[in-house]
Amino acid sequence: MKIDVKDRKILYELDKNARISYSEISKRVRLSKNSVIERIKKLEGQNIILSYNGLININQIGYSTYDVYLKFQNTTPKKEEEIINLMMKNKRVWFVGKLEGSVNLVLLISTKTPEEFYEIWDSIYRKIRKNVKVVRIAILLEYHHFTKDYLLGRDSSQRKVEKIGKKEYVEVDATDMHIMKILSHNARISFLELSIRLNISPKTVRNRIRRLEKDNVILGYKTNLNFQLLGYEYYKVFLTLNNLEIREALYGWILRNPHVVYFDKFLNGADFEFDIEIGSFKEFVKILDDLKRDFKGAIKEIEWFNVIKIYKSSYF
Repeated sequence: MKIDVKDRKILYELDKNARISYSEISKRVRLSKNSVIERIKKLEGQNIILSYNGLININQIGYSTYDVYLKFQNTTPKKEEEIINLMMKNKRVWFVGKLEGSVNLVLLISTKTPEEFYEIWDSIYRKIRKNVKVVRIAILLEYHHFTKDYLLGRDSSQRKVEKIGKKEYVEVDATDMHIMKILSHNARISFLELSIRLNISPKTVRNRIRRLEKDNVILGYKTNLNFQLLGYEYYKVFLTLNNLEIREALYGWILRNPHVVYFDKFLNGADFEFDIEIGSFKEFVKILDDLKRDFKGAIKEIEWFNVIKIYKSSYF
């Protein structure tokens, strides 16, 4: 689906901060406020904008996230759909994505203890074990969100990065958790609407959110875009390295590439992992060729998966 430059600029601003006001967007893209509102409503109606989500650093409030990779076996399309629907309905699974390749399904589950994860995963695995092979279970250490600079084709060397990862434990109460739950599903909700839903004053809501931002519990507010309708393909890339000392240089390399949208660090993961959204497979192969050229002899193996669809992505 084709969109013009003004739409791309609006999406870029919403990607940087989903809570940005219509008035501020209008200043930055040089359109009237009414025109901005009309365009955003159109993008929402076309399902290009899927949702607005608070970026919550759940590590900071005592959670660990487990990354589960599964390959389907002994299945039919109907059985695979049943498994996906089962994961969608499970409230403890907050991310469900379908992949193509040697991995077909990725799940993210966050818990406060390994024992809690085991109980949740065991209850899931008992129901699907005949139809899946567990490829890996890894623990998320860091997850970096990069602004989607490919929307404007601009230099990415100074782009904004939000980093999920534990720095220090932050105590939160039930009201904080309720605020984060609402924001994780609707980042553009107003302080007034939040206050009505929580039965507290707008000032209290604002102060609590500012504190959660200051404590790096709320890292930002992102816009979930339909990459396929925008004409992009999504790939996850895993690198096995001959030389682990190049990881810092690799990070600088992906940071400068506007098509790299996430960096992931896992315990029991690959040596280096990142995600790409790009216009075609041919362009994706060129990025891999550039990578091999720029780090000649340092990369032992490159493995990649094509992300077909993200069914679910919300922490709470």
